[in-house]
Amino acid sequence: MHYLLGSLFLLAIWFLIFISQKKLRKEMLIASLIITPAGLSEVFFVPGYWLPDTIRNPKLSIEDFIFSFAIGGIIAVIYELFMKGKVKHQRLCNCYNGEFFHGLILGIGIIVIFLTYALFKINFMYAVYIGIVVDVVLIVITRPDLLKKVLYSGLLFGLLYFLFFSILSFFTPSFIKHWNLSNLSGIILLGVPVEEILWAIGAGGLLGPIYEYLLSIKLNERR
Repeated sequence: MHYLLGSLFLLAIWFLIFISQKKLRKEMLIASLIITPAGLSEVFFVPGYWLPDTIRNPKLSIEDFIFSFAIGGIIAVIYELFMKGKVKHQRLCNCYNGEFFHGLILGIGIIVIFLTYALFKINFMYAVYIGIVVDVVLIVITRPDLLKKVLYSGLLFGLLYFLFFSILSFFTPSFIKHWNLSNLSGIILLGVPVEEILWAIGAGGLLGPIYEYLLSIKLNERR
């Protein structure tokens, strides 16, 4: 039940932010809905990367979608929360040409992930790292104004996820046994596989600006 409890805890954080931050609700909800289908990728993580304790089939379970939904919304607004209301959204245009183009760009990262996984037969998580790096670089090249949000979102979510995971591991030391450590680096920091930390930083950097990137929205910071 570790995976379910952890996912529900993240969902509770999502709801707290959603309720308390009225101005961020639209961004949170859209980002969460965009990211939720990523839960389908779990079939490639099990059992090579880990074998979670799920309610039903560990290859694909409700926990995967709860987790994806929760982190999608949290990551999308973590930078705005850090800036304490000093960020304002401004629509760049009312057309959808940019959104379609940016959607195609993000698709490149997905293609890279599966090509890397198929060609080099590496652990799927390592292929994900490569795809994330490719997409983050493309985001910064095509929308350099989002660089600050990319960096801060990555670092902030990486730190939040590490703290959350390390506390969970402290109270449930057996949680680490769900990871296939023989297929990973074996580096553990306060009960957290270093692969999870790297994933959180990468996911934060990629998903943090996804709302602004896909909907052609600019961030204006008030001093």
